[in-house]
Amino acid sequence: MNRTDLAAYIQERINILKSEQVGLKLFIQSDQCRHEALQKAISELTWVVAKLETVEE
Repeated sequence: MNRTDLAAYIQERINILKSEQVGLKLFIQSDQCRHEALQKAISELTWVVAKLETVEE
């Protein structure tokens, strides 16, 4: 394998890794959105429970 072939092989691998990185970034962003939505729902339900407990007293 000469330098040109090796450079082409390495560049191909770099392109594959960049593609994987983009896919992972989208997954992480999607996961972050789910986390934030769950956190908001938990906060809202915690608020509802606090209001219910206040009314019972």
